[in-house]
Amino acid sequence: MRQSAHDTVVRSISGRPELRHVTQVQEWRIERAMDAAGLVLSITAPDGKSQSFLVAEADANDIGEVLRRNAADAAP
Repeated sequence: MRQSAHDTVVRSISGRPELRHVTQVQEWRIERAMDAAGLVLSITAPDGKSQSFLVAEADANDIGEVLRRNAADAAP
């Protein structure tokens, strides 16, 4: 299995990749922020825990580009 960029970041920050905790996403929602520039990304896990993040427009564009590239790489 190829090492992901995320694994590299985890290692470079902590030196301990086992500290990374990954949870499945059950539901996600993206909404325009009313009082700030950017988008609100809300993610809910299967256990019902939810967290929301304010994502700057430039970061949202970068995330979209990474997802598009990964989807293209995974296509048969």
